[in-house]
Amino acid sequence: MNTRNFFSNIYIKNLLIAVFIFIILVFIVLWWLDSYTHHGKKVIVPDVKGLRIADAAPLIERQTLQYVVIDSSYVKNKLPGSILETIPPVGTSVKEGRTIYITVNSYIAQMLIVPNVKDMSQRQAFAMLKSVGFEQVNIRIVPGAFQDLVLGLETGGQTVTGGDRIPADVPLILLVSSGQEETPFPEEDEILLDNDSEESWF
Repeated sequence: MNTRNFFSNIYIKNLLIAVFIFIILVFIVLWWLDSYTHHGKKVIVPDVKGLRIADAAPLIERQTLQYVVIDSSYVKNKLPGSILETIPPVGTSVKEGRTIYITVNSYIAQMLIVPNVKDMSQRQAFAMLKSVGFEQVNIRIVPGAFQDLVLGLETGGQTVTGGDRIPADVPLILLVSSGQEETPFPEEDEILLDNDSEESWF
């Protein structure tokens, strides 16, 4: 079969047309993917830690990035509402259009459920309150028949019972029995560990 007859064959002609169309489609798809994924275009996640969302938004958008607040945490010495962390981290090189996931500092401490620690030993009750997440747990020795037995829990002069919900940073006072029905020392000499001010949470 000579060249002229080869290309005049209807089957060969259709095959060549199909191959040509396939190549064109491959180029179109590759071009679209390159455009859609911003291939080769990188930007840096700006340093927005410590800023509030309203101040951070323009910096993020200037880099053609998007953002979503996904979580909050409470850090006492940080500005309420400020950004604590970003994913990806600040300084990371990412593609344009990438979504930055943000964790902000809560305006109030996390609310925790107080466990029932009455009639526990001092050590057990202290450990339980700390494990739940309470930051300030102090101990006050009060009159009682059984030494080191927890008789109650209070904050700011008010009684706290198991099941109450209070902020994690509220100072709690464990009332621990001295082992004597009468206090062995004047009231003003009561033992108070980590002597923080008692602020009412009510």
